[in-house]
Amino acid sequence: MTFSFKTRFLIPQCALSAALLCCVLAGTALAEEIRLSATVDKNQLTLEDTVELSLTVHGANNPPVPNLPPLPNFRVRSAGTLSSTQIINSDVRVSTTLRYLLIPKSAGLLVIGPATIELSGKTYKSDSITLTVEKSRPGRTDPGKPAFVETAISNKKPFVNEQVLYTFKLYQRVEARNLNLDMPYDDTLFRKEDLGKAKRYSQVLNGISYDVHELSVALFPLKTGKAVIPPTILEMDLVVRQPGKRRNDPFSRFFNDPFFGRAARTERKVLTSPQLKLDVQPLPETGRLPDFQNLVGQFSIRSELGKTDLEAGDTTTLTVTISGTGNIMDAALPEPDLQGQFKVYPDQPEFKQAVYGNRIGGEKIFKFALIPYSEGRKTVPALTLSFFDPEKKTHVTARTRSLDLNVRPGKTDETLNLVESDSAFPREGRTSVKILARDILPIHTQLSDFGDMGLTSGQQAIYAAGMLVPVAVYFIAAGYINYHLRMKYDPAYLRSQGAYNAARRKLDRLSASSGTDPKTFVKELSQIVREYIGNKLNLQGTAFTSAEVETKLKEKAIEEEQTASLRNLLEKCESLQYAPVTGDGGSELIGESLDLIKQLEKQI
Repeated sequence: MTFSFKTRFLIPQCALSAALLCCVLAGTALAEEIRLSATVDKNQLTLEDTVELSLTVHGANNPPVPNLPPLPNFRVRSAGTLSSTQIINSDVRVSTTLRYLLIPKSAGLLVIGPATIELSGKTYKSDSITLTVEKSRPGRTDPGKPAFVETAISNKKPFVNEQVLYTFKLYQRVEARNLNLDMPYDDTLFRKEDLGKAKRYSQVLNGISYDVHELSVALFPLKTGKAVIPPTILEMDLVVRQPGKRRNDPFSRFFNDPFFGRAARTERKVLTSPQLKLDVQPLPETGRLPDFQNLVGQFSIRSELGKTDLEAGDTTTLTVTISGTGNIMDAALPEPDLQGQFKVYPDQPEFKQAVYGNRIGGEKIFKFALIPYSEGRKTVPALTLSFFDPEKKTHVTARTRSLDLNVRPGKTDETLNLVESDSAFPREGRTSVKILARDILPIHTQLSDFGDMGLTSGQQAIYAAGMLVPVAVYFIAAGYINYHLRMKYDPAYLRSQGAYNAARRKLDRLSASSGTDPKTFVKELSQIVREYIGNKLNLQGTAFTSAEVETKLKEKAIEEEQTASLRNLLEKCESLQYAPVTGDGGSELIGESLDLIKQLEKQI
């Protein structure tokens, strides 16, 4: 008789059978010879495909993770772990399979070397595997492809600092899920600026309609000479729907309607665009002015004064605005030379970026505070801006207009006299002084009038408390108000804050309940853990897989140990739904779940 834990247990209510089974497991779990095997789901593929590598450890319970061989020709993704226990003619066979998704980087014969694992001081190795990887046919050479990508560059011979448009397009005829786009570039050769969200539209090629996703970025070459834009890589799952089988009954056509859905499978695809080469040209020296600041594009410059009529000692603001398209973020404006007429105080420039069609631009604003040295009519001379226009392929100079302003004499303040002469004609050469006012504070003339004004320790504590307590009260009140506002208007935050207490209460109720069916117990425990994860990560529903939970936790930078423990717990709950939980197994599962939730609560 042969049966497996992965399917079902016969007569789960029988305690004697369970006890006998535990004895068999304890006596024969390690009877199978320990070995490590490696398998792949296919050994012939293209650069657009992926291959699943499975490393299986036989004959060991909870083995360590095998060591992968060096895989320089592949990008490696973890695809989960699967544990299996089988009893065949009283022999117990246990195995643990670790799955990896391999994405080839190059074509040819690629070898996956042996993986290794150490158990009880002994090293076990798997066999090597050879794969045949063929080049995929890029672009539109195969109109029957369910999906393909294209890339284009607006100018293959740009000038240094000239904006070039890099466009990536995805053509798809079938549904695509789990898209992961990698658009690398060398930041020592280019500066990249985003041009907004991707566009989506339909296009017909050779009579076939495609959904097109188009994403564009602006690249600014930083150096002259040869430059390479690396291939763009798109990983995704294509949903391939299988047509239903024809049936002779009258309802066959009705149930094959797409509205009711058809059998579907997913294929992992990796689409890679070819690399693009550029030849970056230097800017010509002819016509270059001394004040040229490596601006490349089309620009204009204007200036204005805040006040054109002011008093001596007053200040006005000179505002200079540079606008246009190109590398405007590099625009610099030195302090204007005002020929000694003004004292100049420059302010921090302000940059406002904008997108005009498929070009990066905007405006950069420079402000200078001007204080005139003297009265009279003053003139702020015209300011110039030199840049290179790649369309005209020449250096251009833009100018502002000169600005006039008038500086009026300032008002003279009256002098305050505290004493005045008693008469217009002093007698005998002496001036009589009359007291006009007395100081309300006493005038001290002796050193004995001065004493130590230092504070005692008690007074210092009171002063310190008077300074710190209002600050502390302010921050406490601000935090309290912010907390209640978030609890009121942020549903995700409300779910996250109450997740731990809700899970703790449900675990307590589940622990206190007696007589619960083992299958129902495990199902409720799994539901409690999933609800907690959903509340903390703001996930809708609880129908997510353990692999999806692991991915979400890794995005939150949760420690690998807690992530693996949670995944193992969920997989254990799934497998135990087909086997009874006896003895203290339920209490151990609840304790394990509570400890794991406490650890996650500290990190999420």
